[in-house]
Amino acid sequence: MNRSQEFRKCIECFLCQNVCHVNRDHEENKKSFAGPRYLMRQAELSMHPLDTLDRRDMAQDENGLGFCNITKCCTEVCPEHIKITDNALIPMKERVADKKYDPVVWLGNALFRRRK
Repeated sequence: MNRSQEFRKCIECFLCQNVCHVNRDHEENKKSFAGPRYLMRQAELSMHPLDTLDRRDMAQDENGLGFCNITKCCTEVCPEHIKITDNALIPMKERVADKKYDPVVWLGNALFRRRK
């Protein structure tokens, strides 16, 4: 709970969005990458104990979480000193990797997939 409460301090100045080199330096990424502010919000919601929606596929496929290469420039400019990269983006990337690339999870899903 403490980690998700940290994200509530955001004043939505969007400095993290402006400084993010994924969007700033690569015009073609703007349509594919939602940016740190939006991804931080998704991470906040996914950490909430009452939230049941699985946002991992949405973060990866629709919002371009994979584009983030963790340079921490968003964290450095945050006036509220929110650790965007360490407390939101990296944990979200880890959850996505666990689901998509963990061989044990993949095998379990393949073996025990329910037929409709």
